[in-house]
Amino acid sequence: MNELQWILLGFATLVIIGLLLLNQFKKKSKVGQPGSSVDEADKKTASSALNELGEAHIPVSQRTQARLAHEEDDPDALHPEDIPDSQLALDGLGPVPSPKTSENNEPPRKPKHLVIQDEELRSVHDEPRPKSVDDEPDFGIPKEAAPAPESKSTTEPDVSPQVFALIVMGTDDFPWPRVNQTLQGVGLVPNEKGIFVKKDTLGNEIIRVASLLEPGTFPIDEPTNDAHKTAGIVLILELPSTVKAPAVMHDMIMMARKISQRLNGRLYDQSRHLIKESDLQAMRDAAVAYESSAV
Repeated sequence: MNELQWILLGFATLVIIGLLLLNQFKKKSKVGQPGSSVDEADKKTASSALNELGEAHIPVSQRTQARLAHEEDDPDALHPEDIPDSQLALDGLGPVPSPKTSENNEPPRKPKHLVIQDEELRSVHDEPRPKSVDDEPDFGIPKEAAPAPESKSTTEPDVSPQVFALIVMGTDDFPWPRVNQTLQGVGLVPNEKGIFVKKDTLGNEIIRVASLLEPGTFPIDEPTNDAHKTAGIVLILELPSTVKAPAVMHDMIMMARKISQRLNGRLYDQSRHLIKESDLQAMRDAAVAYESSAV
């Protein structure tokens, strides 16, 4: 080791010895101070304060404190049970008497409903009965100036029956088996009179189809007899019916067109004049007018 290292080692040793001496000097100075020791009375006060933690402290008056001090000096003093209740209430040692209420002085309660005393008794049969019909309001108009009510007409409008017809004819007579098949194919059914009819949902006859030959019936019992022929058929509509006039007129026109197409025939009116489209439209308009007049 060189000289510098020896010098540093000696300096460090001196510093350590100085720090140790300084520490011992500080400890001795603290022990020698007069206020460092705690009095015995302070210890007791602190101990009692710790023991009294959590106990309820009731504030008492000066008179109570004086009486308690007197009881400690005089063992023959009054016990708490010998103290009047009024004094205990003032000192906070006894229950405070509840104030007297005036419930006993209140008069008895009366019923809430109103009792009506009526000396005159009457029977319910003597009371006037309400009117079966209410009086109509006059709206401030004098009865003399009010117009007389209009009398309702009980008569229905006079609508006379009308008959419309369409005829289907061809250049040759129609064989009966073909006519039978065609009529049933468009929704017609035979009836007991020997003609074909179209019925509504309730079973009422609305359109009738007859033969042009007298007496207008078909051989219903012989559906395949080729010997029977007819010169044409006629569709008949009689108004009023159970179906609206415009609707049933439309059904008859459409049915006549289908029959004429299937039999290779043509449509004619009641006078056996060839039907045009304007004539069919006139029949539709007549049905609408008939329905309007019926309403």
